[in-house]
Amino acid sequence: MFRKPTYQFGRGHRGADLAGVPGQAVLAAREGVVVFAGPVAGRGVVSVDHPDGLRSTYEPVTATVAAGARVAAGDPLGVLEAGHRGCPVAACLHWGVRRDRLDHLDPLVLLRPPRVRLLPWEGAPP
Repeated sequence: MFRKPTYQFGRGHRGADLAGVPGQAVLAAREGVVVFAGPVAGRGVVSVDHPDGLRSTYEPVTATVAAGARVAAGDPLGVLEAGHRGCPVAACLHWGVRRDRLDHLDPLVLLRPPRVRLLPWEGAPP
């Protein structure tokens, strides 16, 4: 569950944990350019910059892409590793999204449909 920190470097959970299975393919949420693929503090990480200025990050992932690669939505980035701390199942993908360097967003908002507003139909009977 996403919990934005109350101040810049405060405690929080800057993403969402999605249950999976070890070795499962991890796919790009949206099109973009891979800006990082490698280990961070002993865990595999892949980060993708998107055209609208957002950056998505996936971990723990054994990358099958390299920095500089262009990806489309649904393209494989790597495979899910086991052992994500705090994960109640065999493997969890920590998926994070941020705008700018420190403005973390709830990534699940990107999956929700936009607000729908119905307008009157001009040819509708009274």
